[in-house]
Amino acid sequence: RPMYDGIINALQKLQPGELRLVDNSQQHAGHAGAKGLDGDETHFDLYITSDAFDGLSLVKRHKLVYMMLGEIMPKIHALQIKALTLAEADAKK
Repeated sequence: RPMYDGIINALQKLQPGELRLVDNSQQHAGHAGAKGLDGDETHFDLYITSDAFDGLSLVKRHKLVYMMLGEIMPKIHALQIKALTLAEADAKK
């Protein structure tokens, strides 16, 4: 799973407390928006906790994730992101 592994590796730079990535690509097989992309890995759900998100708005957190993914990002059709600080994640437990 090269795309999955690439995402996990790229996000390690954020020193996540928790990092969960679910590949939902099979649920979208043949989806018109995913056609033309290389491979079978196109749709992901991401849950990540990191102190790197401290003080950042939701939009800036997402932009930080996109920046970390770099050249992987254009190869992904859909990425649902839940990005929390460690304190926010602890408060939800």
